[in-house]
Amino acid sequence: MRFENTLQCVKCGKDLKKIKEGYSCGRHKFLGDIPDFILNKKELEKEFNAQETAVGNYGGIQTNKAITMSWRNWKKKLIVDKKGLVLDNGCGPGKLSLVIPEGNVIVGSDISLDMLREAKKRIKYLVRAQAEKLPFKDKTFDVVYTDSMLHHLKNPEDGVKEIFRVLKDDGIAVVSETHAALVNRKLRRDAYKDTKRFGPWHKNFEKEELIKIIKPYFEIYSMENVSYLGYMYEGTNRKLKCNKLLMAGFLGFDKIISNIPVVKNQSWHIILKLRKK
Repeated sequence: MRFENTLQCVKCGKDLKKIKEGYSCGRHKFLGDIPDFILNKKELEKEFNAQETAVGNYGGIQTNKAITMSWRNWKKKLIVDKKGLVLDNGCGPGKLSLVIPEGNVIVGSDISLDMLREAKKRIKYLVRAQAEKLPFKDKTFDVVYTDSMLHHLKNPEDGVKEIFRVLKDDGIAVVSETHAALVNRKLRRDAYKDTKRFGPWHKNFEKEELIKIIKPYFEIYSMENVSYLGYMYEGTNRKLKCNKLLMAGFLGFDKIISNIPVVKNQSWHIILKLRKK
């Protein structure tokens, strides 16, 4: 794949060509081994700092088998059968690429250079860009995965519009987001007060709120509540190493909970699978 064929200038919309230092439209240059397309870094400074802290925690998560069990358990639920050119939109450290099947070409985008440097261990094609201003041509991707990213945005609908724009007409978009359930509202609200770990626009979506910003652009063909006791054990136990046997037990209960009407709505996350209208 010629990566430059997927790219467009975020300033003028023209096609980009590969140059020695990065990419250029002839008028504007986007430089670096991970090309930088962010236009307003000052506005995002607090978010950059929060993401840097998250990368600092990543090493411990990577080596903890119990936490790996937890995230793999529900990240696999995001994956769709459609294959082709895939955008991991808000890729963070690139963990989702570990469960995306072979046969796909993955492109990762994130605002955090620290996250992208970690993702480079797993993803070949990367850009540093805002989700509200992606540097890709219209109708480029067969699948767009947007995992736990919209809740970082000042205006999440702008992020949804960009997913719509870069997705092919017959493509599939998958959005996984935080879910404001009765059991987690206070815990998340209190956690978001920690400005070192969470950016200024961090939020927790009501299901109806998330559907409202998605429905003008997409048909929702699948909606699933995910993450219960296993995620709660992981998220509230950051200072101690999670136990693998306990996690297996919690995930077993999670499978039961996910099949109980009403109770299943008390999830920490929600996954929506989408087609263009």
